[in-house]
Amino acid sequence: MTFSTILYEEDEQGIRPQNLYGMTENSSHQYTHPADETGIIVIVGTCGRGGRAYEIRIFFDPSDAGRDVNPGEVGQIAGRGAALMLGYFDNQAATEQNFNRAGWFLSGDLGILDPAGNLRIAGQLKDLTIRGGLNIYPTHIEALALRHPGVQRRACFAVADDRFGERVCISIIGTVSIEKLLSDLARENLSRYEMPEYLLRVNAYPLTPSGKFLKRELGAMVRRGELSPTPVRFVPSKEYA
Repeated sequence: MTFSTILYEEDEQGIRPQNLYGMTENSSHQYTHPADETGIIVIVGTCGRGGRAYEIRIFFDPSDAGRDVNPGEVGQIAGRGAALMLGYFDNQAATEQNFNRAGWFLSGDLGILDPAGNLRIAGQLKDLTIRGGLNIYPTHIEALALRHPGVQRRACFAVADDRFGERVCISIIGTVSIEKLLSDLARENLSRYEMPEYLLRVNAYPLTPSGKFLKRELGAMVRRGELSPTPVRFVPSKEYA
C-alpha cells in the first residue's frame, strides 16, 4: 500500500506542515524537513528528501525497465536501505517480481527528482497510458481537470486503440461540458497528445469495502462492455493555434 500525505495543518501558532511518502514495504522513507529553504513550495509540491535510512533512485524508464531515465525525467521509483522489508512472507514469486538483482525495490510508483533531490510523485506505473509510443501520465490530467468548478470527481484511464495502442479516457462526475473542459485543459497548457479522446460520465465510482477507489475496474468495465465511453475531440480555437 502506497501513501502520500501532508501532516499537521499550519495554524496561528506557526506549525509547519510536513509532506511524506512511503509504502507498507518501506515505511515513511521520504519526507520534507523543517529547515527546507524553499518552505511551502517543497512541502506542497514534493515529498522531500527523506533521511539516511533509505536511498531512492529514479532510474527505470516506465516503458523500458532496463533503461535508466535522464536526470529530471519521470521514471519508476526504486529504493533500498534499512527501512526496507526483506521480502514478502511465504511468497517468493512476489518478492522476485518486486526486487531487481541489485536489491532495489520496485515501488510501482512514478516520480521525478528536482535538482535539490526532492521527490515529486507523478502517478503509478499501472496507470500509465502509452499512446503511439508516448507516455501520458493520468495524474497530471486529473489534477488539472479537478480545478474546474464543474468537476466534482474525475479519473483518467487507458482504452485500447488499434492505431495508437491506447488513448486516454476521462471519466467525470459533474456538470461541465466536455468542450469547456478540454478548452480549459488546453488553457492550462496540457499538450495536444495528452488530451482525453474519450469521455465517460458516471454517477459513482467503483469502490472497495473500505472506500478505496478502484480505477482499474473502470477500464475492466469498458472492456467487458458494461460502460461505453464517447469519443471526443479537442478542436483548438485561434488562441491555441
